Amino acid sequence: MKKIKLISIFIFIATVNIVAQENDSLKTSKVQVTFAYPFGSNGTSSMKYSNNFSFNVLYGLNGGVDGAEIGSIFNYNKGIVRGFQLSGISNICLKSTHGLVISGVLNYSKQSAKGFQLSTVNVCDNEFSGLQLGVVNYSKKLKGVQVGLFNYINNGNNALPIGLFSIVKNGYYELELAGGDAINYNLNFKMGVEKFYTIFKTGYSTFKNNAIYSVGLGFGSKIPISEKQKISIDLSYNQIVYNNYWDNGKINILNKADFNYKYSFSNKFSVLIGTSFNIYITEEKVEGKYGTLNIPNTIYSNERMNSKLFMWFGINAGLSLKL
Repeated sequence: MKKIKLISIFIFIATVNIVAQENDSLKTSKVQVTFAYPFGSNGTSSMKYSNNFSFNVLYGLNGGVDGAEIGSIFNYNKGIVRGFQLSGISNICLKSTHGLVISGVLNYSKQSAKGFQLSTVNVCDNEFSGLQLGVVNYSKKLKGVQVGLFNYINNGNNALPIGLFSIVKNGYYELELAGGDAINYNLNFKMGVEKFYTIFKTGYSTFKNNAIYSVGLGFGSKIPISEKQKISIDLSYNQIVYNNYWDNGKINILNKADFNYKYSFSNKFSVLIGTSFNIYITEEKVEGKYGTLNIPNTIYSNERMNSKLFMWFGINAGLSLKL
């Protein structure tokens, strides 16, 4: 597989200069079949044709697609791609793409793209409209949705990036220092856009005169009320560590839904206050009782053979700094 990837990259680099000159007056071919460029039905003239159906046994270099294209290694087009495109490794287009584009490693569109891109890495060097789904997604300008582990957008005014790390130029980045009933001191970092952001959390408190640490991950959204007033809704998963026992193999998890009112008294600083709904599941016991948190009055609890569940409503208050 590594040899195939290296061969495909070498062939692509070697042929870039051949196909770099764009030809807007492409001929139309209903069907083309290529074993490996230039061994195909359109031969060395394949870059002069836009095909309704294109099949590349190994790889193909073509003028464009207006229908469907399938290739086992990669599909390369110097013109517009419309319709459906599928490859084992990569789809590369020097103009725009419209439709469903799927590959194993890389989808690349030099100009605009519209529709659905599915691959390990999706790249659009211009405006993308639709859905990018992959491990890594990049778009110079996005009008739509990105779903991936890493998302990057230069212009995200109309974008919705959903992922663990979403980097948006002029996006939403904020630090929060908040207090709560169970975890007294919390530091949260939020990144993405206000419609959907990722939250990285850490916290500190004490229980029975011993330290409690929490580390968590969550997602949230801000709902505007006015220019200075907003409501934030945050969902998070938090691992609770009691007395520095970081790896004791026992469940000790706090799940939170935080509903906070935020008032901005400057462009950078806001105050927040609100409530939280908490679900705490623990297998840890201290002095014969389940739990390592100072829990206020619970609305529900359920003890099982090896664990206990607690539910309660809590309070939040703090300050936030917009970065």
